[in-house]
Amino acid sequence: MRRTFLSATAALAAAALLAACGGNDHDNLDTRVRAVHASADAPAVDVLLDSRSIVNGAQFKQASGFASVPAGSTTLRVNLAGTMTAALTAPINLAPNRSYSAIVVGSAAVAAPAAQALSPVLIEDDGSAPASGKVKLRVVHGAPAVAAVDIYVTAPGAALPASPTIAALAYRSAAPASGAAALQIAAGVYQIRVTPAGQPGTIAFDSGAATLGAGSDLLIVAVPDSRGVAPVSLLVVPATGPAAEISDSRAALRVGHFSPNVPAVDVFLKAPAQANAVDNRVLSGVTFPQDSGFLKVPSGTYDASVALAGSLTGVLNLNGAALGASTSTSVFAVGLLNGTGNQTLRLAAYADDRTPVADKAKVRVLHLSPDAPPVDVVVLGGGAIVARPVTNLAFPNATAQALELAPGSYTLAVVPTGASSPILPSAAGVTVKLAAGDVASIAAVGCVSTTGACGGGAAFQFKVLDDR
Repeated sequence: MRRTFLSATAALAAAALLAACGGNDHDNLDTRVRAVHASADAPAVDVLLDSRSIVNGAQFKQASGFASVPAGSTTLRVNLAGTMTAALTAPINLAPNRSYSAIVVGSAAVAAPAAQALSPVLIEDDGSAPASGKVKLRVVHGAPAVAAVDIYVTAPGAALPASPTIAALAYRSAAPASGAAALQIAAGVYQIRVTPAGQPGTIAFDSGAATLGAGSDLLIVAVPDSRGVAPVSLLVVPATGPAAEISDSRAALRVGHFSPNVPAVDVFLKAPAQANAVDNRVLSGVTFPQDSGFLKVPSGTYDASVALAGSLTGVLNLNGAALGASTSTSVFAVGLLNGTGNQTLRLAAYADDRTPVADKAKVRVLHLSPDAPPVDVVVLGGGAIVARPVTNLAFPNATAQALELAPGSYTLAVVPTGASSPILPSAAGVTVKLAAGDVASIAAVGCVSTTGACGGGAAFQFKVLDDR
């Protein structure tokens, strides 16, 4: 789908232009400054030059309009919104008759490395309009955990050229450099792809087709994107009007084999226009309890099927699965071969929330054990249950809200809801180590019983999935 850099979602359109420009009615108001909030984990902020407000209550991915301010030496202040608590202060110098963008980048997390801590990037521009039929561009790398990147701007669908449009752009760097003349290219439809520097075979970001309108004057900031498809999205801030975000055009898909009595399988994924399943085998010989990790696929509507390894006859099908741009979905084979009722073998889809929480670990729990009753997830300490962070979770459900846990080691187990025993998978539980910023799914899989419908199936266990 073709998207324009100057179109924004309703929410962004309502919120992005946060401060009106001051009137130029005094001789000493002789330069212009705007603020851009590009820190993914920082709260809402107020941005000031000394005591003069540039923007109040700016959220991540929001930008102000330009305000006229005195040129000269001043102090950029970034306060927690509505307070005098400074998150950042930095001395800056403003030349007269210029246009400046003060971009707040980095991480507000206490555990962030010093090189990734909250900091300002000041970009100077002459404020001139683009040439006729052209688009004026500046690009800033504002994703602190992402190494230097190459950026390719091409016609849609074109192969990557030998040389990138912008090479080896490092964190906090701008292209062209602050104060230099901006890049100008012909208006038109383009595809923007980002790769790690020097690695053209690894597409980290793909915009799909995007329209750059004639006369546009754009500041593009690569900001952290934790939805899981790409490490960055593009925050596009025009000289006037609201900001917009360009997300990766692809979707993330993870497939897991969590049916304890089903042998090895092959997995097929096809778009409706694709007729031959042989050409669409994405995984081969997957055994319980393996998962594919996250695959990046073009967004769209797909049919998924699972066949016994080496066969083209699907034993499980999930038709019409919509995989939206920049969304992440996990599709798991659950239930039992020859199972009935709630234990019927099927493909179940789960939407992933892969956004980390500053200074915390985020954990989703899934009950995928087909013969286990509703369970409580418990934390063990000293041989006893010391906490029940999840209660009454039934097969095949996931927790509605992920747990936010302090970093550390946790000994986890499950028990039937409201009970203290039996403790599964063993009386000792399973120790899971969680670090700040981790995002994980912990799935209870396998069979509790060795008889009945689950007889002969793989034993009950915890499966820890890395969602980052």
